[in-house]
Amino acid sequence: MNNKNFLFVICVILISVLLFSINIFISHNGDTVYIYYDSQLFETAPLNENREINVNDTNVVVIENGSVYMKSATCPDKLCINQGKISDSSRNIVCLPNKVVVKVDKASDIDAVSQ
Repeated sequence: MNNKNFLFVICVILISVLLFSINIFISHNGDTVYIYYDSQLFETAPLNENREINVNDTNVVVIENGSVYMKSATCPDKLCINQGKISDSSRNIVCLPNKVVVKVDKASDIDAVSQ
């Protein structure tokens, strides 16, 4: 391996470590599950409350033990089910055919905005 290849490998490793570190610092633990259907907020629920939510007879979202996952869906590929459990803001669960998005984030402390 010559010096240019070695330098390239070191740069790739450093960039990977940097991006991974940024992702850890940016993502934060959430306490609220936000479920969107057809780009509209469908329901919010606390992450620490175990429950099952039916989203317009197409998807079933389960909140359990501090994480959320898609239990079932009517979409053909089932990618949303295979995305697994999430418990922080670093990932979302998305079901494109059924237009369902599940996010975890902090609940807003702001109740209203005055003008």
